[in-house]
Amino acid sequence: MVTCRECIEKLQPYLDRELSDTELVAVEQHLEACGHCADAFQFVGSVLKVVGRSCRSTVATAELKAKVRLVVRSAMAEQR
Repeated sequence: MVTCRECIEKLQPYLDRELSDTELVAVEQHLEACGHCADAFQFVGSVLKVVGRSCRSTVATAELKAKVRLVVRSAMAEQR
């Protein structure tokens, strides 16, 4: 069983599906038993949903896209 501190530290990797099967089960068991961590999990999940919706609705300007492309090409050229 993980501690509250370990559980909180693993919330982001849990949501990103980056935990091993063993870690996943341990976090889920802890969330079922601990109201405080379950609340934190709900909060983190809610924040990520809001951020996700906000990022999808934002459209980069042509000027910004051009600058990003230039920076990427420049970085790629330096690596060669």
